[in-house]
Amino acid sequence: MIQRYIAGQSIRQIARDEQRDRATVTKIVRSDEMQAFLEKMRERFYGFAFDAMDAVEHSLKQQNDVRLAYRMLSDIGVVPSERERYSIATQPPSIDKSEMTPLELAMAENEAGRINGAAYGAACVMEESARVFGTELPTAEEWRRGCRVAEVAGEITNGRFAQISDGTEEKRIRQAAEEIVRREEARKSLPAHRTPRKLRQKKQRTLAS
Repeated sequence: MIQRYIAGQSIRQIARDEQRDRATVTKIVRSDEMQAFLEKMRERFYGFAFDAMDAVEHSLKQQNDVRLAYRMLSDIGVVPSERERYSIATQPPSIDKSEMTPLELAMAENEAGRINGAAYGAACVMEESARVFGTELPTAEEWRRGCRVAEVAGEITNGRFAQISDGTEEKRIRQAAEEIVRREEARKSLPAHRTPRKLRQKKQRTLAS
């Protein structure tokens, strides 16, 4: 009965299967023997805490596991719930941009120039964590570039990039997105007069011929 209870079966189901009175089953599964067994299991469970932290750290730092990072941010309350997102959208916070760091501005400001309160809070948490633990944060430009790469990857996969579980496929798509972003950046870095000059030269050649 103890094994059935640990496996997740209800007291009613155990009583029915074992043909025992529910009160008897309740007394057994809540006995001192049961509590001692649970305490022993908890000790073994907590014993894996350091190994679990090492695995999480390895996944975040070495493998850049975006899904794990997002899940951790959700679990610790950085990512707002659906109700909080609605509240943020209907009542945008008043935040002075002049007091924000470049990274906070890069993370929180949208294309319309509005500040997302949840994103701003996440940026503040990241910066405080970096200060306390001495970790390195991306620059504002690196963050914007990473967001653009993720956006392009989503466009390539029709919005399914976050659902891809194949590491090789995910890497291939990310590399393709990075190449597209690199080309965009290269085009933006061209001198503003280059294209008009080419057009004028082409027009001159046409007239001369």
